[in-house]
Amino acid sequence: MRAAIYARVSTERQERQQTIDSQLDGLRRWAGAANHDLSDLHVFRDEGYSGSRLDRPGLDALRDAVRDGEIDVVGVLAPDRLARRYAYQVLLLEEFRRAGCAVEFLNRAISDDPGDQLLLQIQGAVAEYERALLSERFRRGKLQKARAGQFIGARAPYGYRYLPRHEGAAGQLIVDEAEAEVVRMLYGWLAEEALTLRQILRRLNFGPWFPRCGRRPWSTSTVHHILSDPVYTGTAYSNRYEYRPARKPRSRKPGYAGMGYRVIRPREQWIAIPVPPLVDQEIWDRAQAQLARNATLSFRNNKKHNYLLRCLLTCGECGLAMHGVSQKGAKGALRYYKCAGKDCIATARPAPCSRAHVKADDLERTVWDHVRSLLGDPDRLLAQFQAFADEAGQAAARGSETERKLRTRLDGLARSDRRLLDAYQTEVISLEELQDRRRQLADQRHALDLQLEQQRRLCDQRSKAQAVMTDLRAFCERVEIRLDDASFEDRQALLQLVIDRIIVHDGSLEIRHVIPLRSPPPGRESTADPVARLRSDRM
Repeated sequence: MRAAIYARVSTERQERQQTIDSQLDGLRRWAGAANHDLSDLHVFRDEGYSGSRLDRPGLDALRDAVRDGEIDVVGVLAPDRLARRYAYQVLLLEEFRRAGCAVEFLNRAISDDPGDQLLLQIQGAVAEYERALLSERFRRGKLQKARAGQFIGARAPYGYRYLPRHEGAAGQLIVDEAEAEVVRMLYGWLAEEALTLRQILRRLNFGPWFPRCGRRPWSTSTVHHILSDPVYTGTAYSNRYEYRPARKPRSRKPGYAGMGYRVIRPREQWIAIPVPPLVDQEIWDRAQAQLARNATLSFRNNKKHNYLLRCLLTCGECGLAMHGVSQKGAKGALRYYKCAGKDCIATARPAPCSRAHVKADDLERTVWDHVRSLLGDPDRLLAQFQAFADEAGQAAARGSETERKLRTRLDGLARSDRRLLDAYQTEVISLEELQDRRRQLADQRHALDLQLEQQRRLCDQRSKAQAVMTDLRAFCERVEIRLDDASFEDRQALLQLVIDRIIVHDGSLEIRHVIPLRSPPPGRESTADPVARLRSDRM
């Protein structure tokens, strides 16, 4: 091994006639006995320097050599020759350890002595403190960059490329046109054609598109992440998650903490970073709604019996979903719909729901007959949609005044921002105060923008209701001709298409319908684009 030796004496030690040469002789014998390779360039000495300080020429040269990887082991007579203070000893030993260099003390090897154990404990505490300090500095640095509008992430999301910081400009995301086309196509498949993830994956893997790694197949997690990431609407978020150590590490090895897990932070702690949008907010919202609906309608949850109203029933007593169950009877299995609130353990509720089981045959027959009669008489639906349109019109009238007030407040914030810039230019306020107050104005502007967008969506309900009324009769006529010879799967698909929820009350049902706005694409009669909902008369 490549060895180095270090010796130090102070004026106090020289007065006791312990010269530095005696230390070096002993250290050379140690190196020879251990067959270490000791070069004259690696003999370091500090003569006349106190051990209570670190700025020593010989010690600095030793630390430089260790840092450059020239030394594998350092020999020192005793710990106090390296440094008199425990804190300095711990600092140097940890520095050498990180560089892959061992330290051996001739007169006092690290043993079970309480003093040596204390030294090791202090060494570990200092190392842990340094790691925590670096981690905190790194975290705060990331937050500062994010607040300055710089994208923070290990890699750019699919559809973007990361443009590093250059010429004073912060690092940012730019659009990768080839990948961006794939992203828009995926959102179209989900929001427009209502495909499931499995259907999307099948198209991708049999088509000409490749993941960023260049190898097929596409993974479910990759596609799901693309279709649920809000970055594609034009806003990336930093500080969304808090990472915590694993609660049950997979390995029992000492010191193994596991990969850990993450929990989402409150939304007010997120830091918004503007990026180029790839899809409209409306398309993204529809995609999220379709993902949620696909998860609810997944057939993996029930394969034993056929339930026509699966994923549509809600208990009017407790508000939880109702699912299909079967019980053995004298004439075979009897099908029922059971409230999930019956299970106190699964729902963490103190008492079970009082809702009795509902016979599946009776309930399914009632709902199917109602839907058939409703689709056969579009005038009933038109009357309810007219009430919906009138309500939306009243909301639009109220929203116009609200929108005017919001725009007035936004104009006031813009004037305040200009006054702040004028004050800074005339040196009335400092740059730090300018940045702080502009940050507060930006937060207020963002909150007002959100309220304004909400008002716009409320105003859009009237036009959407009118579109539904125009298309409703054609939809009913198109569906009604297929009802007589519909299979179970067709009937179930139709109910899931036109019904949003069925609330089961004592002796009555409350059916909330969904009517598609546009005609489905060729070959996909079950495609839905819900834009308006209405509540039917109780049955």
